[in-house]
Amino acid sequence: MLEHVPFIDPPEATDQGATERPHLLNRLKSQEKTMKIIYEDLPIIHGSGEILEDTTDWRTFKLKSTAVSHAMNYTDEVRSERILDCGSLLAFGVSNSGEKRLIKAYFCKDRMCPSCQKRRSLVVFHQVKDVCLSLQSEYKSTRYLLLTLTVPNVSAADLSDEIKKMNKAWASLSRKVEFKKSIWGWFKALEITHNKKTNTYHPHFHVLLAVPAKYFKGQNYITQSRWLELWQIAMKNDYITQVDVRRVKPNPKRSGSTIEAAAAEVGKYATKPSDYIKRLSKDRYVADPTVVGELAEILKFKRLIAFGGRMKEHYQKLKFDDVDSDSVDLVNVSGESDQVDAVVLQMYKWNIGLKQYIS
Repeated sequence: MLEHVPFIDPPEATDQGATERPHLLNRLKSQEKTMKIIYEDLPIIHGSGEILEDTTDWRTFKLKSTAVSHAMNYTDEVRSERILDCGSLLAFGVSNSGEKRLIKAYFCKDRMCPSCQKRRSLVVFHQVKDVCLSLQSEYKSTRYLLLTLTVPNVSAADLSDEIKKMNKAWASLSRKVEFKKSIWGWFKALEITHNKKTNTYHPHFHVLLAVPAKYFKGQNYITQSRWLELWQIAMKNDYITQVDVRRVKPNPKRSGSTIEAAAAEVGKYATKPSDYIKRLSKDRYVADPTVVGELAEILKFKRLIAFGGRMKEHYQKLKFDDVDSDSVDLVNVSGESDQVDAVVLQMYKWNIGLKQYIS
């Protein structure tokens, strides 16, 4: 059904099986009042019965988020409900050619929500890429290394303290004269994986290092064995047996430049949903409530990413959103203008019975 109605007045979610609650729709209506004037007079398509088809697998993310919501219900009902509401209504600008671009949605921004994790990782990717491009424009000889810093696995009870130790150790390491002589700038991201067999957690840092081209010719070069020694000293832990360091090169399996390859390497989020979400069928996923609860509590209020050195200077110059904050924009993840060459707006609602996004 095609109607010429203002975008600020979306159709009510009265279809049988729809998951939208009144408070969710009220919030969406309030948010939509800020939509740019370019969209306000476009006709809206809704009630057509069309199933959403898009390059982003919205359906799978919604099913996984629902699984996490159910698992979270054991420990935090408020967060559970917020995650369940996430992505229940999506609005796309549609061009004459049928190309869709997300222009409005409600995202819960919970750190355990798979949909929001994916959106945040895209924000990280584009921010790191743009910071690198900005840095490269000023320092054309910039090259990149990927450094992975690990520690032995720890229990859930020790994980929070271990992360604090790691952050303190990195701060100490990055202040060393030896480090500053070699490294122009850096980006650091925390990742935590879960070992099902031992029921332990493996926190580690993915660090993108910006260095001058002459670094690879031996000037202030830091070997892998020296990186290990520096990390052991900083962590005050001789039981750390390995670090990984390698030069970033274009991935032959992906299109794009070295900078895009570098951004892709660190453009991840702190947890892997596959560690605690299991697929039972094409329509159903289940999440481990213990792991979800432990990670949810541990990641609360923690900074998961950081920039330093010249990369931080360019990050600040570009005035990006703080990815760790609740104010980060998860709709326009590329940082581009939210204006699209749209001829209509198409609304999709999550139907819990059909387990599909339906227009």
